[in-house]
Amino acid sequence: MHTKIELSSMCFHSGDTLAKIRRCRDYTESQGYEFGIQLHNSITKDLYNEFKDLDVGFSIHAPVFSDYFINLANNDFNTVVSGFQNTASVMQSLRSNIALFHGFFMTQKPIKNDPANYGKVLRDAMDNKYRLNGTRVMDPKFLETEEFCNYQNTVKNNMKQLRERYPSYTLCLENDFPGIGNGNQTPAHLIYLDCPIWLDTGHLWASAILNKFDFYAGIDTICKQCQVIGVHLNTNRTPLNWNFKSPDGDTHSHFSREYDMDMDRVISILKKNHITHFTIEVTGGDIEDVTFLIESYQSII
Repeated sequence: MHTKIELSSMCFHSGDTLAKIRRCRDYTESQGYEFGIQLHNSITKDLYNEFKDLDVGFSIHAPVFSDYFINLANNDFNTVVSGFQNTASVMQSLRSNIALFHGFFMTQKPIKNDPANYGKVLRDAMDNKYRLNGTRVMDPKFLETEEFCNYQNTVKNNMKQLRERYPSYTLCLENDFPGIGNGNQTPAHLIYLDCPIWLDTGHLWASAILNKFDFYAGIDTICKQCQVIGVHLNTNRTPLNWNFKSPDGDTHSHFSREYDMDMDRVISILKKNHITHFTIEVTGGDIEDVTFLIESYQSII
């Protein structure tokens, strides 16, 4: 079974990009795994230019180098396509054939691609009625409305059309952190889409707390009932008794056994479901995270 381990470009913010890639790649390949890099939608052109010429496989967390997010809930499919065009150009340049993105925002307003101010971006674009008690998370009652179902059908149809427009690419929808207006939150939501999925375990952890489902069973269900192409891994430090306020929620922290989220159990479920493409999406991720993942993965019989 061929297994690939990537570093997200979220890992590269300390100025030692090439040295970090080298040490992580050397260790990954020494253990018999393929090494890769995933461009995060927050990437700058300066950072991209540091490693774009490396002989390594790339995947893309879309959109890259775009002013706005791709929103499949938009009623205008041409707007959806135009939001993907810069990403398609980068994919062609890197000879990459896998892209994933968050594509379900319950609005018709444009959403700025500004990850550093993501909370403000959503507040500006989303109706305040979606908020749970003034927090940045979604009120779960809206996931039961006709409005949500209509948006969900639009997302499903637009994703089908986008995949047909780019048949040589594997295009995946990622499950969302349960923020205001974000629609792909639960296993049932992903199953309904009937398209390739990129599973983010940190987002699912937050969603499980908010939406009151079993996190570990949810991972297993998604792996068994969806076409999971790959997985974002990080430790979500958010506690089970989360009060839905910052800074907890979507922490993208280094792998650890010190918090409620059981990373070894997560990795075990993924391995037993034959998932073979992992992205370490950790802010400042480094060799310690690669080592944790590989040692945990290898310990599972």
